[in-house]
Amino acid sequence: MAPAERRVQILDAAAALILRNGHSNCTLEQVANVAGVSKPLIYKYFPRRDDLMIALLTREFDELAGHGLDALPKDMAVGQVAGLTIERALRYYDERGPILKILSSDPAVTAAARAGNRASRTNTTDYFIKRSVKEYGVPEDVATIAVTMVVNAPIHSVSYLNRKDIDIEQTIEVWREFVAGGWRALEERYGKK
Repeated sequence: MAPAERRVQILDAAAALILRNGHSNCTLEQVANVAGVSKPLIYKYFPRRDDLMIALLTREFDELAGHGLDALPKDMAVGQVAGLTIERALRYYDERGPILKILSSDPAVTAAARAGNRASRTNTTDYFIKRSVKEYGVPEDVATIAVTMVVNAPIHSVSYLNRKDIDIEQTIEVWREFVAGGWRALEERYGKK
């Protein structure tokens, strides 16, 4: 197996093990066993358990970033971009949220991987602030408040809605309408006439 494929195999095995047994019960030896590789081989890829956990969390953040703005047409209206971005984020958190939540509960792992996610979120937030100021004519502070709330809400909402057995399709539909209506209200109240 090619090194890149082997690394993915090990990360997938770690994710499955963590989802099944929890974060604290995951050792490199157990991951090697689940992945079907030798202990020396896993140590070649990940010398320490924290290295494996950081790589796994980084992969999740990279996957989430891959659902972002770069994949959308540059001339798309900000409302459409927001709707698609919201849909992608909600679907991602619906599918992958449990592993993110578990990995994010370890302060050492989170601190090491947070920088990459912060940069991605900052880029997304800055993009929507600039586009919202331009398209809706609202002051930058109003756009900053609204965008920050919209960007951060999905990760905190999906697990609760899943526990309440709320369908992801309904969640996406309601969230898109809520955000679109919110921007219309902000434009009406704060927009330049």
